Amino acid sequence: MKKNFLMSFALLLISISTVKAQSLFDKIDRAVSKIDGAANSAEKASQTGNKVGSLFGKKKKQNAQNNSGASVEANTTVIKISNINLTNLKKLNSIITTTQGVTDSKMKYSASASTITVAHSGSTEKLLEHIQPQSKSIFIDSNIENFDEGRIEIKLK
Repeated sequence: MKKNFLMSFALLLISISTVKAQSLFDKIDRAVSKIDGAANSAEKASQTGNKVGSLFGKKKKQNAQNNSGASVEANTTVIKISNINLTNLKKLNSIITTTQGVTDSKMKYSASASTITVAHSGSTEKLLEHIQPQSKSIFIDSNIENFDEGRIEIKLK
C-alpha cells in the first residue's frame, strides 16, 4: 500500500512537471510565432517599398562639380591592375589624379591584383584615352585585358 501511494505521488509530481514544461514550450512557441509574424510584416513592407521606389526610378549617377564650378555627371571606374609593383601603382595613381575630369581616386595595393577607384566626369573610354599617353612606361594597349563602362582590367607581364 505504501509502495502504491509513493508510486502515485511520483506519477502526480511527474505529470505536474510535464504540464509546467509543456506550458513553457507553448509560451516559447507563441513568442517564436510572433517573431515570425513581425519578420514577415517587415519583409512585406520592404517589398512594398521597393515597388514604390521602382515607380520613381533610381538615381544612378551623382552630380559633382568640375574645376570651373559647373555641375557635371560623376562616374566611377574601377581600374584593376594585376602584377604591378607599388612604385608603378603610385605613378599611375598620380597620373590619374592629375588627369582632366578626375575628381577623386582611391588606391588599394596587393601584389597580385591592385585597384584604383576613380571618380570622374565623362565615360570610362575618355578616361582611358586621357591616361594612356602619360602612362606608356607602365602599360600599353596589349596589357588591357578587359574594358567596359565602369571597369578597366590591366594585366602586366
